[in-house]
Amino acid sequence: MKTLADLFTGSQSVKEYTDNYFGRLQLLLAALDRNVIADIINRMEIASRNGNVMYFIANGGSAAAASHIVNDFVVGSYIDTEPPFRAFCLSDNVPSLTAISNDFGFEHSFTRQLKVHLQPGDIVVAMSVSGNSPNIVQAIEYARQADAVTIGMCGFDGGQLAKEAEIVLHAPSAKDEYGPIEDFFAIMVHIFTTYLAMSRGKRLAH
Repeated sequence: MKTLADLFTGSQSVKEYTDNYFGRLQLLLAALDRNVIADIINRMEIASRNGNVMYFIANGGSAAAASHIVNDFVVGSYIDTEPPFRAFCLSDNVPSLTAISNDFGFEHSFTRQLKVHLQPGDIVVAMSVSGNSPNIVQAIEYARQADAVTIGMCGFDGGQLAKEAEIVLHAPSAKDEYGPIEDFFAIMVHIFTTYLAMSRGKRLAH
């Protein structure tokens, strides 16, 4: 498996690197299990119909995708005549995140929030490039014990997240491909939210 560094050293220009990057991203996306994608979308629809909440957890650049999907569910997928998609990103509340991290340790940053909010039947979606972030793994372990639906989205070899989550969407990658895996997260944000909105009859033009 070629690394991102291999793509760079094998490129003679910006254009060639761009072409190689796009080609690599296409391969990663092609490897995704479409049945798992369908299962995730179905679980999200069921959660909405049942009044359950979706919690998204991620670190660093992946947290931007987690925050983005909440925007797209709460705003872009909202329809007056349909049950809402109740979605929250647990890295968005900076005071809570920093207070928990300071008082108890960063590995507890998501679990302590879930202990307050999580109900059986809710969904916890974790986005982690490596799948090994302690705060992500601990939160998924807790969510499973609390009878929530746990979904892991990951790259590299899947890490611990791929072992702990009930549903896993994994893009196998080299261990320097942070950018392409975060691109995969961002693309899935739009697949999930646009499919669910349009399946309910919404058209996305203003």
